[in-house]
Amino acid sequence: MQHPNVLTGSNISGKRALVIAFNDKTAGNVSENLEELKSLARTVNLDVVHAISVRHPDHIHPATYIGSGKIQEISRIIESYACELVIFEKELTPVQQRNLEEFLNTVVIDRTFLILLIFGNHAHTLEGKIQVELAQTTYLLPRLAGYSGQLSRLGGTIGTRGPGEQKLELYRRRARERIRFLNLRIKEIEKHRKIIRETRQRKNFPVAALLGYTNVGKSTLLNTLIHRHDAVIDNRLFSTLDPLTRLVYLGEGGYCLMSDTVGLLSMLPHHLIAAFKATLEELTFADVLVCLIDAAGLNLEKQMATIENVLEMMEIQNKPRINVFNKIDLIDETELNILKRTYPDSIFISARIGYGLDDLKLKIKEMLGEHVYFKP
Repeated sequence: MQHPNVLTGSNISGKRALVIAFNDKTAGNVSENLEELKSLARTVNLDVVHAISVRHPDHIHPATYIGSGKIQEISRIIESYACELVIFEKELTPVQQRNLEEFLNTVVIDRTFLILLIFGNHAHTLEGKIQVELAQTTYLLPRLAGYSGQLSRLGGTIGTRGPGEQKLELYRRRARERIRFLNLRIKEIEKHRKIIRETRQRKNFPVAALLGYTNVGKSTLLNTLIHRHDAVIDNRLFSTLDPLTRLVYLGEGGYCLMSDTVGLLSMLPHHLIAAFKATLEELTFADVLVCLIDAAGLNLEKQMATIENVLEMMEIQNKPRINVFNKIDLIDETELNILKRTYPDSIFISARIGYGLDDLKLKIKEMLGEHVYFKP
């Protein structure tokens, strides 16, 4: 169920966008956050014409998130750069979003909605599409009143309800019904995946699950390990949303199954993670977690903290794991040596050129121990 005025990945493409990040002590490096937000915007083909970072307000304004002075400053920037869209790093309430659109006289979205657009573009299997639609509908339900182009109270008078109000209630009811239906479908998916897992267990197939920040190279690694091109390889954020599991040869006759999972992102809202519970559940039942970190990417501590947060949320932080630094071909020898000294128990690879994969397979084999599968 989608309201006719709701932005989609197709009708947002090419729009001139202003990106706004916040200088918030709790959110890490503001320049990295700003670059990440710009990358997210470009993933849905937005034309980022300007990007700014602003000081986070000491007290969040319940009606507009930011104060009137900052709104006037942003309004001048919008006019100067002819912006058609403003993207806020922080998640906005429905009221804040509506008020900002009124004051700025342009479309306003937040980082969460931007991620949902990307999810919508990149889900291809039925399972992925169901999970994305659940996340999108859950997000849009409290915001339906903001899409008031066709829902204004035309003809409404005291004691009566206009057709716009009636239509709004209709959309809300349909959205709630759709959420209930999608949750039932998710439960069916979970049952199906449970049957698959039980079949694997009967056949004694051990599972290694890949996880890490979005665009860290999980699909590239899986493809390189199986010497095939089943997984999508794309230098864009969230290019893989649909679960993929393949048989990987570990050497000396040993095998394991390896599962790719949806890319992680810092400050990913819990309701988005909840929508992908059926996919992330692969982590819960894996025998070993392969935590992939982009050695050439943004703040390493931020990547590792994001992985840790998701594992804690799923209560699997004590599961056996291997930290694997990928893309070492993109850093110099000095940086690599520092990494090796700092993280001596980790594996260092380049999935793109195949460097270090024998070390990784040996480590997985060692971690699985007697659970390694040998073909009869």
